Amino acid sequence: MHSIVTKVPPAALAIGLICFFLPFVTFSCQGQKIVSLTGIELVTGSSIQQPQMFGPPTNQKLDPEPLAVGMLLAMIAGFGLGFVKGKKGVVASAFLAGLGLVLLLALKSKLDSDALRQGGGAIQVQYEAGFYLVLLLLLAAVGAAVLAWLQARNIPLTAWKWGGPDKFCAQCGARNAASDLYCKECGAKFT
Repeated sequence: MHSIVTKVPPAALAIGLICFFLPFVTFSCQGQKIVSLTGIELVTGSSIQQPQMFGPPTNQKLDPEPLAVGMLLAMIAGFGLGFVKGKKGVVASAFLAGLGLVLLLALKSKLDSDALRQGGGAIQVQYEAGFYLVLLLLLAAVGAAVLAWLQARNIPLTAWKWGGPDKFCAQCGARNAASDLYCKECGAKFT
């Protein structure tokens, strides 16, 4: 378990934590930007100025988003556990990265439904660079952990075939991929 693959989950989670400082989501109405929030603002809550039709803008307090808080905590714990030696650290880090991924997708769903419910369809939600970077980094952390798990069990990646089992040529007996139309050795056509 000392491969470089085991170092990817904590590194991906660390970079993902930094991405919380980037813009995560922008809300707009009829092409007019209402507010843009970073991941940290989703976690801690924020104050926004809401324009009024008549009079000065009013301040509105946005509460912390529990799904964003849970995602951040899962990523921090996954980062820390990624340094534990052995397979327990990799498994725990992968589990927490997977949990962070589920929470990120649940957060997206919640923000979309809240915007639809509160804005009656007039509010558009646009996800920004921070959101997509965190999504990609969580996927990378989970993928690297799966690769590390396969390596630890000496399962070659070639054992995971998408085209089904190999087939053998009736003419010469050569092994061919399930997707091959002709034998690689003798050129006989498969039926």
